[in-house]
Amino acid sequence: MSTLDLIGENFVLLTGEDNSLWRTAARNISSHLGVSIEVYDMSSQGGWIECEDSWEALYDVTSQGAVLIRPDGFVAWRTKEEESNPHLILKQVMTSILW
Repeated sequence: MSTLDLIGENFVLLTGEDNSLWRTAARNISSHLGVSIEVYDMSSQGGWIECEDSWEALYDVTSQGAVLIRPDGFVAWRTKEEESNPHLILKQVMTSILW
């Protein structure tokens, strides 16, 4: 399955195996803004099989990073490393995209 198959009507947040803070932030922001954000753990533990390169190398992020993709398939934002406050960062990003 390609990451393109994950794109649909909702925003998609791709994360590495260290994704619990991103998953919680996405759930809270989705509820607060009324916009769905699907979260996918791109690590092998998340059920995804890596092809030639790991997703971290392809998207230039670490296992603590995240990539937000718009419903039209364009990358809206990414962070390479862990953020100190994922909730605040994701809220600012989503607010700037939507308004």
